[in-house]
Amino acid sequence: MLKKKLAQITKKKTVADLEAECVHSAIAFTCVRVCAKLLASGSSRSSSNNKLAESENSAQNSNNMSWGTELWDQNENLAIHTNRGIDALDKFANFLRDRVAIETEYAGKLRRLVKNYQPKKKEEEDNEFTSVQAFRNLLKEVGDLAGQREVVSESLQLQIIAGVTLLSKTLREERKKCLSDGATLQQNLTTQLSSLDRAKRNYEKAYRDSEKAVDSYKRADMDLNLSRAEVERYKNVMTSKIQQSDDAKNEYANQLQKTNNLQQQHYSMLLPSVLNRLQELDEKRTRGFREFIVGAADVESSVAPIIARCMEGIVKAGESINEKEDTFKVIERYQSGFTPPRDIPFEDLSKCDPDSVQDSHYSNSTSNHLTIRGTMSANKLKKRVGIFNIFGSNKNSLTADGQKEDFSDLPPNQRRKKLQAKIAELTQNIAQETKARDGLMKMKIVYEANSSLGNPMTVEGQLNESEHKLEKLKVDKIKKKKK
Repeated sequence: MLKKKLAQITKKKTVADLEAECVHSAIAFTCVRVCAKLLASGSSRSSSNNKLAESENSAQNSNNMSWGTELWDQNENLAIHTNRGIDALDKFANFLRDRVAIETEYAGKLRRLVKNYQPKKKEEEDNEFTSVQAFRNLLKEVGDLAGQREVVSESLQLQIIAGVTLLSKTLREERKKCLSDGATLQQNLTTQLSSLDRAKRNYEKAYRDSEKAVDSYKRADMDLNLSRAEVERYKNVMTSKIQQSDDAKNEYANQLQKTNNLQQQHYSMLLPSVLNRLQELDEKRTRGFREFIVGAADVESSVAPIIARCMEGIVKAGESINEKEDTFKVIERYQSGFTPPRDIPFEDLSKCDPDSVQDSHYSNSTSNHLTIRGTMSANKLKKRVGIFNIFGSNKNSLTADGQKEDFSDLPPNQRRKKLQAKIAELTQNIAQETKARDGLMKMKIVYEANSSLGNPMTVEGQLNESEHKLEKLKVDKIKKKKK
């Protein structure tokens, strides 16, 4: 019985034998994978005769590739890569914020520019010139351009920046969870490897102890000086050590199997699942990057037609300038109606009396003075008349703009135009007042027919006031026509 046990012990595999078997199996598995890849690459090279097929194959291969399979041992680098990717997304968001600030500032400065160059009230009389009208239209179009820059700024803020910020926050949370799950898986594998290492050391110690116990028993069995009881004690110790070695071996084999199973599951299922989640996360970031860049361009493109119309309006304003028309309007504004002074006659003092010479001199100087007054601007005439009338008495009262009501302070041509404009204004006022009076008369007739609708006497006062105003307007119109 003892000899059979010894034979079993000698036939048992050592730890080195078990490790060698594991190494051989791992090498065989690696060789199979390498051969498979070589065959796949060889087949792809053999089918790469045309470029279209190559691009299709590469696209298909990229679709089939995954981080969990190809980058199973690059967990740390993938963590760094995904973090840099999200940082790049945050950098893009900061770029958009700075651009929004620039767009907002630009729009505000454009609006202030338009406001500063709006024509003043004293310049309103120049609005009839085509160049002034074109400049006002230009300011209007520039104001519209500022509005479109504000639209771009608001759209980028509400649509793009908000989306980028939300995506970045979501990706960071998902990445943190993926890394946490990966760390948990790695910790579980590390714990199992530690258990395997302890079981291996225990097995090695128990095996060495069993070998020593066998050697001790053999020496005791051959020693004739030892008693039967002492030999039996060595035998019991040997049996106990052999049993402990068997138990340690079984525990080591059990832990080795558990470790291999967990390691295979770790690298074939658990870790690839986490790495594939990181891949999906990074692809989501890349896809979002593409969509947000295109979205920012779409925001700009959405206002492009309006900006183009603003440019067309500016061009149209420039093309509306007509130098001949402005020249004619200058003539219309400042033409006095006077004729140029006649030639000054020669005066022979020996043949003329002094009184006639003085009268002739006065006549010429008066004519020249009227001609000069006719060429002065209307504003200067208004100011001069206003100053003199402060201290002097004048039967003609002044209008709100400092002119006389009969425009007698203006040159003939300007006075005629002012009177025509005033007559046209009075005609329009008379027509409006006539309509108002007719309406009051109809209302009075209705009230007289049906007193429940209103008191006719309430309309009587308004009707009298309207008649008085209408009569005054007609009188003013007659006066202006006579002048």
